[in-house]
Amino acid sequence: MHTLARKIAVVAAAGGAALGLFATSASAGAQATWTVSPGGAITAHAQVPTLTVPAATLTCDSADATGSVKSGSGLDGAGIGQINSLTFDNCGLAGISFEVTTSNTPWALNVTGVNAANPDWVDGTISGITAHIEGTGCSADFSGTVTGRYQNDTGELVVDGGGDLTASNANCLGLINDGDVASFEAAFAVSPNQTITLD
Repeated sequence: MHTLARKIAVVAAAGGAALGLFATSASAGAQATWTVSPGGAITAHAQVPTLTVPAATLTCDSADATGSVKSGSGLDGAGIGQINSLTFDNCGLAGISFEVTTSNTPWALNVTGVNAANPDWVDGTISGITAHIEGTGCSADFSGTVTGRYQNDTGELVVDGGGDLTASNANCLGLINDGDVASFEAAFAVSPNQTITLD
């Protein structure tokens, strides 16, 4: 009985240590904070943004966004900014002209970490996206999150094609289907330029 009790005690202690380590690591990750300057209201413009699904690519002449970012130090990366509006100009897919509308704004701008390839860039996501595209004989909804980075050295918010932006309510001659995951790519020049750094 004494041997069994000792074994149980050792296992319990090891489990407690492992849980303690996990909790410490999680707390350390949660404590990452950011500094943004100057912050405030922003506008952003992109040339030739694209939305690609497995069977087709929607291309627009340009896109324009408005939004805001927080200012100061000690900021949480989640919700560090927001997109209030996003409009697209002269969009087309497979020779069909399309209108793109967005809804359920504001969408959240989130910073997740310093980019591994360039310390002047910070990685992040835009979450809560909802959009609708409509053209002759073709329509679809898209919702989800996209990934990208903010480049401090160029002042660009680059949406890199990653994420889980997913099609639904699709009626598009087989070009877009429910469940298609879309790749949205664009490089938005942000004004005024922002600087986002890890504290």
